[in-house]
Amino acid sequence: MTQIIKIKLSFSNAYLVKDKKSILVDAGSPDEADKILAAVQKAGVNSKDIGLILHTHGHFDHAGSTAELKRRLGIPVAVRSKDAFMLREGRNGEIKPRNLEARLVKAIVPNSFEACEPDIVLDEEITLTDFGVDGKVFFTPGHTKGSISILFSNKEAIIGDVMMGGFLGGAVFGARPNYHYFIDDRNELHASIKKIMSWKPSKLYVGHGGPLNYNDVLNQFSKIFNKENQNVS
Repeated sequence: MTQIIKIKLSFSNAYLVKDKKSILVDAGSPDEADKILAAVQKAGVNSKDIGLILHTHGHFDHAGSTAELKRRLGIPVAVRSKDAFMLREGRNGEIKPRNLEARLVKAIVPNSFEACEPDIVLDEEITLTDFGVDGKVFFTPGHTKGSISILFSNKEAIIGDVMMGGFLGGAVFGARPNYHYFIDDRNELHASIKKIMSWKPSKLYVGHGGPLNYNDVLNQFSKIFNKENQNVS
């Protein structure tokens, strides 16, 4: 039975996924490897039993400790091809804030972290059975061009920054579905949200705040989509 364990970090969440074997989803900001490995130990998982670091996307707060974790654990690192340059170059790429608050946040967001060569560059959606996890990777762009989500057999999903919980990076009302501060392409993001909602996941784990309830997400974004459709017409 798949178990998803949230690892709350300074600016974001990473996740330990326990199944037949274990994987890490995302790797936090720089200098958070110790915190992640402590959470792994607390969850009763031997770090030697982790087989993969999978990234929902390539930003600093999701890949900042990847290089250090790869050195310590000696395991492969995976990212979608369209975000692979971020890991290789240790930079965020272009960030597009969605409103004034997001522009203020952008001003304090670090743009560099230790680079890391990905071992697995995803050009197609894959299952995770080779890594002992009963789940599938889906492409869900919009926050970044290379954003992915993972749907597990227990009908829970990790969706990274496709959306976030609450406000102030998830610190306030973290269970309330919301847009992330940065949106690369709004049309792609909306298509990705609709794709995720078509799975009817019982719980959605996000990069900031959360987890989110399916019905709450459905209600929130149905209102947003309806309002935007009315504005277009």
